[in-house]
Amino acid sequence: GQAMSRERKRRRQLELQQIAAALHRIDGGDYGEGNSCGEAIALPRLEHDPSVPLCIACASARECI
Repeated sequence: GQAMSRERKRRRQLELQQIAAALHRIDGGDYGEGNSCGEAIALPRLEHDPSVPLCIACASARECI
């Protein structure tokens, strides 16, 4: 019902924010670099999700927190 509709809307908004952030990184010339460490994000990871802001090491470390 309404809860599912709100959750879909929240997820769409989050996805749009992530896309906007990726476009900002492209404009700034640092697209493909991890936000936390500055290291290159692996191309297969970017191909899977072009808006991803973290390398796999930083993303994995964040999941453990």
